[in-house]
Amino acid sequence: MGGSAFSAFLPASAFPRLPRPVYRALKTRYLPKLAELYAWVGVPTEAPEKQDHGDLDLLVCMPKPPHSSFIPHEVLKRAIGAEHVIAMDGNRTSNYAVPIQPGEWSPFGNASEEEEKRSTSEDRKIYYQVDVHVCENKDEWDRVIFFHSYGDLGMMLGLLVKNNGLALGAKGLKLPDPPNQPFELSTSFDDITQFLGLSLATFYNGFKTKREVFEWVASMKYFDARHFRSSGPGISKVKAERTMYAEFVEWIEQTKPLSGLHTGLSRQERHARVRDEALLFFKKKEEFDSIALDRSNRAKLKELFSGSRVRDWAQLGEYWKGVKLVMEEVRRRLGGEEGIIRFLETGTEDDLKAIVLQVQADLGITAHRQENNAEDPAIALANSLEKTSLMSDSAEESGYTSKS
Repeated sequence: MGGSAFSAFLPASAFPRLPRPVYRALKTRYLPKLAELYAWVGVPTEAPEKQDHGDLDLLVCMPKPPHSSFIPHEVLKRAIGAEHVIAMDGNRTSNYAVPIQPGEWSPFGNASEEEEKRSTSEDRKIYYQVDVHVCENKDEWDRVIFFHSYGDLGMMLGLLVKNNGLALGAKGLKLPDPPNQPFELSTSFDDITQFLGLSLATFYNGFKTKREVFEWVASMKYFDARHFRSSGPGISKVKAERTMYAEFVEWIEQTKPLSGLHTGLSRQERHARVRDEALLFFKKKEEFDSIALDRSNRAKLKELFSGSRVRDWAQLGEYWKGVKLVMEEVRRRLGGEEGIIRFLETGTEDDLKAIVLQVQADLGITAHRQENNAEDPAIALANSLEKTSLMSDSAEESGYTSKS
């Protein structure tokens, strides 16, 4: 709702909802103004049948000369004619409060509404809230414009995609891979909609009613009304003001539109099938499998070649410096950690243990050497530091994650 960003110092009543003619005029006013400052300026297409608006959202990227990478908020504030600004640096959204001049709504036939809004606001001052989101580049600008067009359309798509085991947002399509970071499939909505079987031509021709939006989203080839759910594990709770999203959920539950592919499979089987098809479509299977194998190898390395394991094999007690020396020599002989992983592909745990014990014997390292110096504080401190270093190395290995 417009004005919520300024609630700390301006009342909500100072930010009236904007009748459709006023909103359109506001958009017409500010698009060319910001086009003087940025190469790309746009507004996500509004939801059909929407009668009023809480604010105006403008998306921009690529500042024009003389500005190279960042346009100061004061410059934007003057261009917009704002009285207040909540400024956010970087590629984020800044909020501007622009005074509505007396009589400004009269040319659109909304004079009585303007007067009504002024009468309920302190000092009779009312404002437009204009939000300016600065995108990092044209690719991000394209994605945000698409995902936030037609009201809650992006959230509806995200819900159906989530029902099929993937994740869709303004940053693109990802494959959840808990407990690891999600794996990126694509950031191109041209490719993503093709994969989902959605017609971009229909999208760009526009929707006149919410029902048309609902039907287009539900035409997704992976949609299955029988397995549809809008709440539960993995599905975020949606704010109450997302009425179009709520209407979409209700529409599906009432109409049960025709389902698409994989309708005879269980949820788990369908998720696995969609995942495999996505990896093949976006040509990411080899990369995903490589990351999974690398992760598995590192987990195996951590389990079989940890400081604690080597210490126990070599019976070195608390002689952690000796443990480190043995491990360093094993790595050298086998060709580093990658060499150890290759060794374990054919060798057994006992084979690795034999190498550790051979290296220990070759270096002449025993727990007795440590016991002779156990009372030396300096040696005890050094040994403690070696233990901490070995444990830290093991933690870093276990923290390996996939591409985010």
